[in-house]
Amino acid sequence: MEASPQNHARSVKRYYVVGEFYDWVTDPKALERIFHWGRSTVAKRLIRRLGRSQFALDIGCGTGLITRYIRSSRIVGVDINRWNLLRAKRRIPDADFVQCDVEHMPLRNGLADFAVCTEVVEHLYLPARGLGEIARVMRPNGTFIGSVPSSNPLWRFRNILSVTHPQSEPFHNNFSKPQLKALLSRFFAHTNLFYENLLMNLFFMARGPESNLSEA
Repeated sequence: MEASPQNHARSVKRYYVVGEFYDWVTDPKALERIFHWGRSTVAKRLIRRLGRSQFALDIGCGTGLITRYIRSSRIVGVDINRWNLLRAKRRIPDADFVQCDVEHMPLRNGLADFAVCTEVVEHLYLPARGLGEIARVMRPNGTFIGSVPSSNPLWRFRNILSVTHPQSEPFHNNFSKPQLKALLSRFFAHTNLFYENLLMNLFFMARGPESNLSEA
């Protein structure tokens, strides 16, 4: 008998809370290292182009791969995994880090004028819930950037080509441009999508939530 969608969603979340022990800064090797270097380089370029913010969020910050490049008066990284956050704090001591679920962040409405979320949405069983929560905590004129794995067929060979990424990941969704555009447009305005990293990453930049009342 197959597990119900609700139970499957819980098991996916449980893995990221207690089952993941992977430092994106130091652990990747060979092709996996090139991939993470590529996505962090694009994110760093976007961050520099946008300039300094007042309150920045790194959502699903992991061990600080992208957090270390953010320029802001206040930086807060959020992640569901405490092991990740302890390493991120040692790496970026001036930032604050909060352990929480992206679907239920303990942050007030309209707090951040900048948010970044790279390679996180694909791990959410119900991504619209997470994006709706991100929209809630962002200012109406804020900027949201991030990335997801594209629908490039090369992803099918990741388990063969990479020897260091966690093989036990329970859920990983790939997005086409129309799929991601439709999802982001439910919560954000002026979305711009583009491919990077040998077309394996689909990056996005969105301006301000259309409405903080959008439902997931």
